[in-house]
Amino acid sequence: MAYMPASSKEALRVPYHQDATAYPVEIAVVRESEGEPADSDYHPAQWDGGAATIIIGAGSDVPLTPGSYVVWTRLTTATERPVRRSGTLTVGEA
Repeated sequence: MAYMPASSKEALRVPYHQDATAYPVEIAVVRESEGEPADSDYHPAQWDGGAATIIIGAGSDVPLTPGSYVVWTRLTTATERPVRRSGTLTVGEA
């Protein structure tokens, strides 16, 4: 589990297989208690090598208050839209 102070604004990196970088990728960061993300929870991400990246935290498009979160990634191909639970994140609490 990763930790991030609530006051931080930083890149969230989710490693992926290099072959996936040909497809659009999105990342959702939702409270652990909410279960799977809704379509509106996803934000466009960029590829940096074999990692999907997005800026999260204070002052970003994905502001986070203290709590426990689950990170999800979603790819879009011509025939599929795979969703993966990609990790957990604690914000502002040790």
